Amino acid sequence: MVNEAATVVFNYNLTQTDTSTKDTEEGDFRERYTVELRKKRQCGLNNYYGVDELLEERKQVNQQQMKTPGRRGEVIKHEEISKEMSRRLLSRG
Repeated sequence: MVNEAATVVFNYNLTQTDTSTKDTEEGDFRERYTVELRKKRQCGLNNYYGVDELLEERKQVNQQQMKTPGRRGEVIKHEEISKEMSRRLLSRG
């Protein structure tokens, strides 16, 4: 009985460490992806020439999400693309 209780506590500590590691990894991924998005060009609403790299990125993420639904990375990418687009729209106004 004593060994079982120690095992449960030990497994709980591992789960808690894994959760904090996942949070830091997710935060790092968000930061790197945000920096990458800020480098991408956006032509504007009334500009018909040139490639809108943010929209192309969103299309690629949508296609990847259709292939492998439920992945956390695509959800994070959607959130970050939306934040970047809204940040750019607000900075123009």
